[in-house]
Amino acid sequence: MSKLKARPDLYETDPHAWYWEQATLLRSGKAAQADLVHIAEELEDMGRSEAKELRSSLRLILSHLLKWQHQPDKRSDSWRDTIDRERDHAALCLEDNPSLRSKLPELFAKAYQLARKEATRETKLPLANFRQDPPCSIEQCLDPEYLPR
Repeated sequence: MSKLKARPDLYETDPHAWYWEQATLLRSGKAAQADLVHIAEELEDMGRSEAKELRSSLRLILSHLLKWQHQPDKRSDSWRDTIDRERDHAALCLEDNPSLRSKLPELFAKAYQLARKEATRETKLPLANFRQDPPCSIEQCLDPEYLPR
């Protein structure tokens, strides 16, 4: 039986091979030989990635809700489809990662500031037209039935 030994250089040169090598080491009970520093970094990156994914969905929902509210004459099925799709995606993110619920207020606040800028670019309306604070709650943002007037 060949002796399995971690090759840290793979982390930089062939990440795919590095992932598989680390998984094999851990599954075979050879955690001491694994590249624990980089494994910890990768796990932290995965956690940040999940939060970014949720923030991105919130941003898209909010920017489309702002457009819906401020340009009623331009409302479209496409806008509604985006809102629905991203609400579904956000719900799945929260279902798969329940601990993200504790981060929702922070993610929502950041997403709204990005959504204001995005809505300004897309509508060509001044930033001042969009309130500093979100025009809806987190619950409304995620509610499949909610649309502003």
